[in-house]
Amino acid sequence: MFFICKPSPVAEMDAATQESAMKKKLQSFLSEMLRMATVKGFKYFVMYIRGKEEIVLSVVNEQQIPSNTFCIDNSVPNKGRRVSKVEVLSTSESFSSTNLPYDQRSLLLSQRSQMVLSTHGVSGVGLPPASPSEAEFNVDDSSTLFLVAGYARYICPYVWVRSNHERLVKLTGDSQREKDNPLRLKSTLKWKDRDVYIWDLVAEVVKLCTYPAPTNPFAIDFDYFTQLPLPERVLATAAMVQFLQKILICTPEEKQYAGQVFEELQLITKHHYQALKELIQQGHLPIVYQQQQMSQESNQGRQVTTQRSRNLSYKEPGVSETGLCHGYGTVSMF
Repeated sequence: MFFICKPSPVAEMDAATQESAMKKKLQSFLSEMLRMATVKGFKYFVMYIRGKEEIVLSVVNEQQIPSNTFCIDNSVPNKGRRVSKVEVLSTSESFSSTNLPYDQRSLLLSQRSQMVLSTHGVSGVGLPPASPSEAEFNVDDSSTLFLVAGYARYICPYVWVRSNHERLVKLTGDSQREKDNPLRLKSTLKWKDRDVYIWDLVAEVVKLCTYPAPTNPFAIDFDYFTQLPLPERVLATAAMVQFLQKILICTPEEKQYAGQVFEELQLITKHHYQALKELIQQGHLPIVYQQQQMSQESNQGRQVTTQRSRNLSYKEPGVSETGLCHGYGTVSMF
């Protein structure tokens, strides 16, 4: 399936109509963002709902790669050989391999850019988040927190770094103020003119944060589902299946991770139906249990009705419908 990106018709509207269209687009984005935040079981990130306009995105800093990894090396006659973790990292194509920490001008929106993008530029405020980074708690060194928000006053989603700033960007000048500058992401810059979804933002953030950058930012942590109680596993896998289906529908085939998402969708779908089958066999699925109860009650009702019908239609041998006993000439009273 191929998608052709065209300039949005919003650009041809007048100011009032354009603002109204952007508000509707933002509301649609926020609804999708909150739905995605309820999906759990990703390998490289987890999302938490903070409010109707905000979610917190926690992204792992480094992939967990075994110390001894078996891989294929085409440069030597013996193509299967053991390589070290260092070799794997150094040969991986990754934003993180050589660019961390990123230059401030390439990763963060400047104050001047914020003033241009902000609908409240005259106030000199720029695009600060509703909550400062100091408000974050339980910060883990193994992951980095991001704030993804779609504030109505900005009429556009943005992403802010909330922890481990020094790992991602070389801050200069007033570092405290710079920490509240939003990221310069391709997905947010194109959002007003193109169809950009919440998972596009997440994929871009994961690739610039996780070292080495994963080829599939939506890789699944299957161990997470295995450890869940059976009823929760059925619901969690169903949510993941629906979400990955939506990604495939809305993602062009040329996207690097599209094929891998399709492969993992097949695997998680099998997990879902296997868990559902086990739950039904154990009789722990309420709707199935109710259906079974209704079926049993219906069968019992039919059996009683049939038995009553048989009793009413039963006749003693030799008795006619007129009640006269053949050969005796007397009236039989029932």
